[in-house]
Amino acid sequence: MKKQKLVATTFAGLENVLAGELLELGADDVQIGNRAAYFSGDEKMMYRANYFLRTALRILCPIETFKFRTADDLYIKAKSIAWENYMEHNQTFAIHHTVFSELFQNSMFASLKVKDAIVDRFRFKFQKRPSVDPRFPDVQFNLHIANDVCTISLDSSGESLHKRGYRIAQTEAPINEVLAAGLLKMSGWNGKQNFLDPMCGSGTIAIEAALIATNTPPGAIRKDFAFQKWKSFRKDDFQQIIEEASVCKPEGKIIASDVARQAIDITSKNAEAAGMGKFIQTKISNFKYLDAKLESPFLLFNPPYGERLDPGDPEFYSMIGERLKHHYENTTAWIISTSECLKTIGLKPSKKVNLLNGSINCTFRKYELYKGSKKD
Repeated sequence: MKKQKLVATTFAGLENVLAGELLELGADDVQIGNRAAYFSGDEKMMYRANYFLRTALRILCPIETFKFRTADDLYIKAKSIAWENYMEHNQTFAIHHTVFSELFQNSMFASLKVKDAIVDRFRFKFQKRPSVDPRFPDVQFNLHIANDVCTISLDSSGESLHKRGYRIAQTEAPINEVLAAGLLKMSGWNGKQNFLDPMCGSGTIAIEAALIATNTPPGAIRKDFAFQKWKSFRKDDFQQIIEEASVCKPEGKIIASDVARQAIDITSKNAEAAGMGKFIQTKISNFKYLDAKLESPFLLFNPPYGERLDPGDPEFYSMIGERLKHHYENTTAWIISTSECLKTIGLKPSKKVNLLNGSINCTFRKYELYKGSKKD
C-alpha cells in the first residue's frame, strides 16, 4: 500500500507522549508539532493509529495545502480539488474547521466557502450534489487555516477519539479520556504496580489505567470510525489490525475511591461499559480516612479545583499533603491541579509539567514520598 503523510492531533503538552506512541506502533517520519504529531504510513497504519493510540484526538490525512489571498481565492482553490476521489455524490459530508486568520472575522464563513466549493464542483461535473450532515456524515473533512495558509484533510476518525464509548454517565467536570491516558503515560506508570485514584469522580483515570494494564486498545470499545465509510476502506485489513491486540490480565490491583456514593456508582457503570469492571475495585471513602491497604501503591488523581473546589475549604489541599506524607510512605503520587491549589499541599514536587485541562491552566506534579527524609 502507498505511504501517505498523516497527522495525529492531541492536547497541548501531550505531543511527546503521542510521538512516543507512534514510534511504538511503527510509524515512520515521526515529528512533533503544535498539539500534533506528524508521521507517515500506509492505510493500515492509519487504521492502526485510530485503533491503538491512547493520546490522539483525531487522525487526519492531508489532501491539499495552499496559500490564498481572499475568501474568493479560497473558494476557487478548494473547487479545484478532486473531491470526487474521496466521496460519491450521494454521500453526506461535514467540515470541522479551525481558523486563525485576519482574513475571516467569522471562522464559519471560511467553512461555508469550502462547502460551496465541494457542492459546486459536484454539480458542475455530475449535475448532482452531496448533502451536508453535521451530525452523522458519511465523510468528514478538516479545514485548518493559519493566516493565509489553508490545509484541507480527510478526518479518518469521525468523532474525537477521546470518545471511547464507555462513558455512560459522568460527575461534574470529568477529565477527558485522552488527557487521563496522557497523564498515566507521562507519569511512567508501567501498568504492573498497584494503582490508586482516591478521588475518582467518573472513574476515567482508573478505567484508562485498566485499559493500559490489560493492553486493551481504546478503539476496541468504540463502535465505528469515519474511515469505515470511505470508498477505499479494506475491511479485511482492519480486521487484521483488531486481531493484533493481545489483551491480558493486570498484574497489580486498580482501586478507584471517592467520598461520594454517586461517583462510585457512575464509576462502576462506566467501568462495566469499558469491559474493565472486573479489574477495578471501587470503594466509598474520604481520602482523609482512606486506608488503601496496598503495598507501595502508585497514586494518580485529579482533585477538585477551579469551580469544583469549595472556597470555604482552604484546608483541603493541606489535608492531601498530610495524608500522603504520613500514610503513603515509599510511594509515588502524581496530582493534576492548579498551581494556586497546590501551594498549600506542603510537599516538594520532584517534577512539574504545565498542562491545560479544558480551559484551565494546570500543573501535573510528581511527589516522591519517603519515610523520614529522602536523604535517609
